[in-house]
Amino acid sequence: MKTTSFALAILLLSCSYSLFAQARGIEFYLYNSDNIRLLESNLGYQTSPTEYSTMNITGQSSWEERLNFNQQTRRSLLGTRYSYHKYRLSHGLLLNYESYFDASDFDPTAYINKNGDLGYELNWMVADSLSLSLQAHGLIRNEQDRYLVDNYLKSDGYQLLSDASYRYESELLSAGISGNLDKKLMDWEAYESASASAMMRWFFPKVYWDTSFNISHREEDIYNLFTGGAKQNTNYYKQDVQNRNIMNVQSQVEYTPHELVNLSLSEYYSERRTRMDNSIVRNNGEFYNDLNLKLDYYVHPRITLSSEAAHQLAIKDFSYAANTRHVENRLLGASAAWQYSEQDSLITSLGINLQRTYFPRQDNRWDNDLRTRNLRLGWKHYYKEYIRLENWFTYSLREDVYLDSLLSANNHSLESFSFLPEIDILLGDRVALRQGYQIRADYTDYYYDTQRINKLYRQIGYRYNLIFDSYPYVARSGDDRWLQLPYRRNRGSAFLIDIGYSYEENQYADQVGEYYNINTKNRKYQASLNLKHDIGDFYYSLNPGYSWGTWVEYGLVAGASWSFNHGSYLEVTLSPVSEDLQKINWRSSVNLSLRF
Repeated sequence: MKTTSFALAILLLSCSYSLFAQARGIEFYLYNSDNIRLLESNLGYQTSPTEYSTMNITGQSSWEERLNFNQQTRRSLLGTRYSYHKYRLSHGLLLNYESYFDASDFDPTAYINKNGDLGYELNWMVADSLSLSLQAHGLIRNEQDRYLVDNYLKSDGYQLLSDASYRYESELLSAGISGNLDKKLMDWEAYESASASAMMRWFFPKVYWDTSFNISHREEDIYNLFTGGAKQNTNYYKQDVQNRNIMNVQSQVEYTPHELVNLSLSEYYSERRTRMDNSIVRNNGEFYNDLNLKLDYYVHPRITLSSEAAHQLAIKDFSYAANTRHVENRLLGASAAWQYSEQDSLITSLGINLQRTYFPRQDNRWDNDLRTRNLRLGWKHYYKEYIRLENWFTYSLREDVYLDSLLSANNHSLESFSFLPEIDILLGDRVALRQGYQIRADYTDYYYDTQRINKLYRQIGYRYNLIFDSYPYVARSGDDRWLQLPYRRNRGSAFLIDIGYSYEENQYADQVGEYYNINTKNRKYQASLNLKHDIGDFYYSLNPGYSWGTWVEYGLVAGASWSFNHGSYLEVTLSPVSEDLQKINWRSSVNLSLRF
C-alpha cells in the first residue's frame, strides 16, 4: 500500500500544473541480473508559492531483491521543505517521512523501521563574509522488535544543529574560520559533536603559504538490544559511552627565489583518539605524519631536474592490547627530463624507499624492514610527425628482512625487470594503429639455505588496436604534438570503431640447481570490438569481447542513450557475462530521467 501511495504521489506532483513549478524532475532506475534486481525512483520538485518563498518536495523509493538468499529490501522517503528568504535572512519548515523494510531467509521475521522528522531552520547572512545557521528537529521512530513478533519499539527525541563561518579576503591574505555543533537525543540514540576549522593563505612576491587546521569531538552513547525471554518485551540498554577526538593540521610553503627554481615544503599531521568508558580494552589512537620536501630546477627551457625527500610515520596504538604497531617510511628520489626537440624527451628517475614496521609491545618480535631501490628510463620520440614511439624500462630491487631470528627464513630479495615499448601510427586524421608490448621478469631469492625455494615469474604480452574515429581521432587523442596537425572539424555527430586483439602469457617457475623449472603457466587471448555512434541527441555503443586460452569468457556491453526535452534522458544498457554460452549471467539496466 505504501509503495502504491508513493508512486501515486509522484504522478500527481509531476502532472499538477497548478503549482507553477520552476524545476521538477523524476528519475527511474531499473537493474536486473541473475542475482540482483533493483528498482529506484527519485522525485525532485521546486516551486515558489509567493515572491520570497520556495517549496521543495523530494521523494525516493527503492526496492532490491537478492536472489542468492531471498532477501528483499525496500526503502522510501518523502519530504517537503518550505522556506522564506528576504534580504539576508531565510527560515523555513521541513517535514520528512522515511520507512525501511528488510526480509530474508536469515531472519524469520521482517525488520521494519519508520522515522518521522519535523524541523525548523534559520539562516542569517550577517555580512558578506559572516553567516550563521540554526536548526531544530523533532524526531519519531517506530522500530519492529527483532525478537518478539508484532511488537514495536517506539522512540522520540530531538536534534539541534548550529553552524557559523567567517571569511576574509584581500590581495595578500585569504583566511576563514568555521564551527558547528550537533546534538541528538532519543530514547536509545544520543550523541553530541562539535568541530572547528581554520584556514589561511598568504601571498608574497616569492613565497606562498597555505595552512589549515581542523579539530572535532564526538561523544556517543552505545545501546544494545536485549530480550527478557519468550513473550517478554525487549528493550535497549545503555552499555557504554564512546568519545572520539580528531585533529588534522596541514601546511604547505612554496618558495621561488628565481624563475628557474621552485622549492616546496609540506607537512600533514592527523590524529584520532577513541576512548570508551567501560570497554577500555577498545581504547586506541591513530597518528600519522607526512613531511615532504621537493625541489624543481629548470636548468634550461628543455631540461628539468627534480628531487624529492619524504618522511612518513604512522602509529596504531592500542591502550591495552599488545599489537601496537609503528610504520616508518623514508623516501628519496630524483629525476631528470630532457626535451631535446619539440615533444621528444628523455626521462630518467632514481629512487630509494626505506620502510620499517615494528611492534614495541611485542618486544619487536615481528619487526620488518623493507628497502626498495628503483630505476626508470623513458624515451618518447616522434618520427615524421605521424609516428609516436615510447619506450619505458624499469628496474627495482626490494629487500625484505625480518630482524627476529625465528622469522629470518622469510628474508628475501625481489628483483624485477620490465620493458614497455609502444608504437602509435596515425593514418590521416581519423585512423590510428596502436601497438603495445610488455616483457617482465621477477626473481625471488631467499637469503638463507632453507626449505624455501627461489622463484621466477615471467610475463610477455602485446596488444593491437585499429581505430577509426570521425570526430576525428587526432582531436580526441589528447596529444599536444598531434593537436598541431591539420584535421577536419566535427560537424555534430561522430562514429568510432575500435578493433582490438591482445595476448598475455604468465609463467611461474621454481629454481632447481642453476636452472628454473616452469611448474605453472597460463595464456590469454582476447578479441574485442568497441563501436560508438552519436546522432544528434541519440547515442549508442556496442562492445563485445571474447577471451580464450587457459580459460574462456564471453562478454558484451551494449548501451543506448536519448536526450530530449532540455535535460531529460533515457539510458538502456545490457551487459551479459559468461564462461559458458549455456549459462549466461544476464545484466541489464534502464535509467529514465524526466525534467519539466
